Amino acid sequence: MSEAINPYMILQKIDEIERELEDLRAMLLKMVSEEPDEEIDEDTLKEFEKDLKDMIEGKVETVSGDEAIKILSESLKN
Repeated sequence: MSEAINPYMILQKIDEIERELEDLRAMLLKMVSEEPDEEIDEDTLKEFEKDLKDMIEGKVETVSGDEAIKILSESLKN
């Protein structure tokens, strides 16, 4: 027997994950600001810069949090 899926529970979980990601982002930024002398691997930095540039220029498909929720909600309806 299959269980009923509650889309509101899934949306709450997505919101919780987004909050956790924001907290992790803030912690990472704090760590970086507290230890500016730490060196970053040049290859990693170049790869990150390329990925970021591709996202900004629209070469990579991205989905906002709101769009992800909408897509998930629609898929649950079907």
